[in-house]
Amino acid sequence: MRRVLGALHSGGQAQLVPEPGLARLAALVDQTRATGLEVDLRIEGEPLPLPPSLDLAAYRVLQEGLTNVRKHAAARRVEVVLRYGPDAVAVEVSDDGAGAWGGGVGSGRGLAGIRERVALLGGEFVAGPRAQGFALRVTLPLA
Repeated sequence: MRRVLGALHSGGQAQLVPEPGLARLAALVDQTRATGLEVDLRIEGEPLPLPPSLDLAAYRVLQEGLTNVRKHAAARRVEVVLRYGPDAVAVEVSDDGAGAWGGGVGSGRGLAGIRERVALLGGEFVAGPRAQGFALRVTLPLA
């Protein structure tokens, strides 16, 4: 949809670029570290090729989570977990910040959009404050 809207906005001159996926996770983490946040990245299980829709969804969840930490959490540290299992891939972003992602500049559709994307793929979405900080957890089935 964004490509279509972009093409309409640019007079039909859409730039077709590959959708990002988990292969670009290290670059995403490096971008976040460049903002001054301490980022711990942990990959569990044996990485496996994912269907493009799942690969993109997992990347977007992590991207949104890291963006929200930077914009809203007042955190110093964030933990990113990517877990490959036999039946699902799970992603988690948790921080040591204020315990809420909200109140900053933005459309307010980030987490809602992620929730909708995850539901379309038959996955599970959990997000909310914890004792110290905020956590976003998503599980996407492989089948």
